[in-house]
Amino acid sequence: MKIDWHGYRLQQNTEMHWHYERGDHRHKHRWKHDFPGFVPGKKGHIGKCPKHVTKEIAEKALNDGVPFYDTPEAIEGEPPFPCKIYTVYKGVIYEAAVTTPGRSFHAYPWRADIGRAPLPNSILRELKKKLKTQTEKQTFKRWLRKYSP
Repeated sequence: MKIDWHGYRLQQNTEMHWHYERGDHRHKHRWKHDFPGFVPGKKGHIGKCPKHVTKEIAEKALNDGVPFYDTPEAIEGEPPFPCKIYTVYKGVIYEAAVTTPGRSFHAYPWRADIGRAPLPNSILRELKKKLKTQTEKQTFKRWLRKYSP
């Protein structure tokens, strides 16, 4: 499925297997709590993942996500690697960024900060389709109310 958005493309991941790799000695998006959240950072809020999230959980969520290509070259050249992947885990939106180009991603809870655009409706629609339980749907709705303008 391909959805055009202002000349850029969002595409369902049907053939690639993305790898989760937070990077050597990276603890930026980890903390001692078993819920997602944020702490203040020098460049804005830093998303923190629940402590129970293992590499296996993260990789499954990553591969269930919605890849996003943000350059016109991505549309013309069909690159095999998106710039971001958006996913949902237990009703919370996560954004995955490239760790090793062409190979892997790391993820963190998503929020729209000052100067940052909200997620396009096309991405939100795809993420909503992935919600399985009423609890996940309620959490998703609360997350958007709290962290999206």
